[in-house]
Amino acid sequence: FGHVGGLSFLDEASTWLFVPRHNSTRFTEQGKADYAPPHAINYKALIWALKDLGVQRVVAFGSAGSLHPDKVPVGSVCMPDDYFMVLPEATTYWPDPRVGMFGAGEGQVGQIHYTPATRDDPAWVQHRKEVQAAVQPVVAPLLDSKDVSLCADQTAELWPCCKTLDVEQEPIITYVMTVGPRFETRSEIRHYARCGDVVGMTCGKEWALCGELNLPYVLICTIDNSCNGLSTHPKGALQEYIDHKPHVATVVKAMIQALIK
Repeated sequence: FGHVGGLSFLDEASTWLFVPRHNSTRFTEQGKADYAPPHAINYKALIWALKDLGVQRVVAFGSAGSLHPDKVPVGSVCMPDDYFMVLPEATTYWPDPRVGMFGAGEGQVGQIHYTPATRDDPAWVQHRKEVQAAVQPVVAPLLDSKDVSLCADQTAELWPCCKTLDVEQEPIITYVMTVGPRFETRSEIRHYARCGDVVGMTCGKEWALCGELNLPYVLICTIDNSCNGLSTHPKGALQEYIDHKPHVATVVKAMIQALIK
């Protein structure tokens, strides 16, 4: 499906593989990894490479804008339990023969027909709980340093989940995936707010493809801006995003260290 580069292990035991999504599927004429904006990332190559390398579970970090700043404030961290595709184009490995129809047959690694983000998927539900338990201890020092804020219905004990550690029938935090690379219009945001809680440009496609390949995918979102038309930053949502990047780096680094130790 294409070349993937920039992969590296985060631990000496080589159990945690890191892939920088924006710098792993696009290359210069000299073969050097180059930046790919969200719409230009080769998601199929990226996720297939993980499967091909023997990856069993995925933890993804994604910066996101808040569609409901009172519920999910800037500076908070959340773990979405569902996603909504603004442009629901087919994101699939079909018709590759290595992917089956309703299940993985002999010599196959996944299926195209499946139900995503459901509490009836025990592997995914358990993966969420294990990730939450691993990263939760870092929230106390991050709260003390004011690098994070809590969402509504979120406690330090539940963090980064909201309301409950369980997956319920009704979604609690929905990730809305837009096309990018531009930020959304105010009218678009007004519409998306009816569909979800946070908005990003990358993780829905990753989540969908991981589902086809039976790779449990847990997404952790760092909220770095209120969306266009909702931001109270004097220079708007884009500058709020830029200003908040140092805090995001601190928070993500702390969570990665907690995961790999």
